[in-house]
Amino acid sequence: MKEQGKQTQARRPFPLWGKLLVILAAVVAVFFLRQYVYALVEEQETTIGAGKNYARSVADGHPALQYFETVNPGRDIFLACEEDLTNDGLNELVVIYHNPEEGVINWMVALINRGDGTYDITEPTRAPIENQAIRFFNMDKEGELEFVLTGEKDGEVGYAIYRIIDGELINLFGEDMEDCC
Repeated sequence: MKEQGKQTQARRPFPLWGKLLVILAAVVAVFFLRQYVYALVEEQETTIGAGKNYARSVADGHPALQYFETVNPGRDIFLACEEDLTNDGLNELVVIYHNPEEGVINWMVALINRGDGTYDITEPTRAPIENQAIRFFNMDKEGELEFVLTGEKDGEVGYAIYRIIDGELINLFGEDMEDCC
């Protein structure tokens, strides 16, 4: 009888307390990531007037911006900032724009530099309607950079952290972005 009890116990691949421990670790990790993001946003808000932490928009004659305008004519460009997001020694360009034919909707894409004067353009993702700002940073201290996109719509503020993964803009984390897009 005792042997039968041991066999039943041995068949359990992962005890309940182990599952609870994994869940607890995940909750703690998300909490600390959220605190880190809040600290970044707070730092940005305290320096918005000085413009120290936000990326500057590139000049109208920037080659990547001209490429974007050639491929996407008639778009109103609000912000276009460059940085080496993919850690390949070539600067990518993040563009926030509006298509007048779509009403009150703004979009964001990244132009991934191929190194030969051409670019791969990511699929568009919704962007804030007003007061858009971008800050590039290295959240995980790995080679690729992330960026924070902040903005507003009707007084509602939101932000999201993005990274380019396999040629796509991926939203890693954000808060209230749907309210400002």
